[in-house]
Amino acid sequence: MKKILALIIGVLLIYLVYYLQKPYVYSSVDPISEINPLILVNSENAFPDNVNLNLVSFDGYQVADTIYNDLVDMYNAALDDNVTLKINNAYRSKDEQTQIFESKMKAYENEGYTKEKAYEQTKLTVQVPGYSEHETGLAIDFSSEGHYDENEKMWKWLKNNAYKYGFILRYPEDKYEITKIDYEPWHYRYVGKKAAKDITNKNLTLEEYLGGNV
Repeated sequence: MKKILALIIGVLLIYLVYYLQKPYVYSSVDPISEINPLILVNSENAFPDNVNLNLVSFDGYQVADTIYNDLVDMYNAALDDNVTLKINNAYRSKDEQTQIFESKMKAYENEGYTKEKAYEQTKLTVQVPGYSEHETGLAIDFSSEGHYDENEKMWKWLKNNAYKYGFILRYPEDKYEITKIDYEPWHYRYVGKKAAKDITNKNLTLEEYLGGNV
């Protein structure tokens, strides 16, 4: 009897140590933001200034409260599969986007580009302020700088599972002509579970989905 009890206690201790080592998130929020998860923000559609957006903190980054609970569920599910989702970027204000854009543009000018040419070159990799999804609080970049293998494992998990929690790979391969953005395996956008499932299963972009459904 004592041996059986000791065995049970040992198994419980191993279980507890295993799970306590993983940084599960247990909090939740009651969203009050009035943003539509299907809002289209791209090079032709600016993010309106009058959207009531409530930001909350997740892993040191700000996100719209609209996505928080599903993001927590996705983060914990990834941990169950021994994958830690590392965030590199989330919400950015219009002012922050302006600073990034102007800094990149200035770098091109320093290389000898004219102001007009520097602007066009910058637009290829940085969204014009007011037209970035990061300003919505619905977009997240998942990456761990300098850890290629870790990123590949994380991106593979997200590609196979993110839709279950309302997120889509926003800029897929071979969709540049539609999104005007090159393939970004790290950039995910929250659209809600139903839309995410449809978009992922049909291999659509958000532009294509909205064009056929709105």
